[in-house]
Amino acid sequence: MEQKFVLGDVVVMVADGPKMAVEGYVVNEDIKTGALTESDELVNVVYYTGEKFKRDTFHQDLLLFIDEVEE
Repeated sequence: MEQKFVLGDVVVMVADGPKMAVEGYVVNEDIKTGALTESDELVNVVYYTGEKFKRDTFHQDLLLFIDEVEE
């Protein structure tokens, strides 16, 4: 799947979640070789819950660019 998000993009969940800032795609380490592989599906995001900042990982299909959301 083609990656579409980059660091700093503001996104929201399809289910109308909070505004989130993209940190980037999840990076996995191969335990045998130590090679790092960037996921093409899982995205790390940071958002404010109203009390604190939180970091979570979501599948990119659950996220929309903020300008794709109809107001």
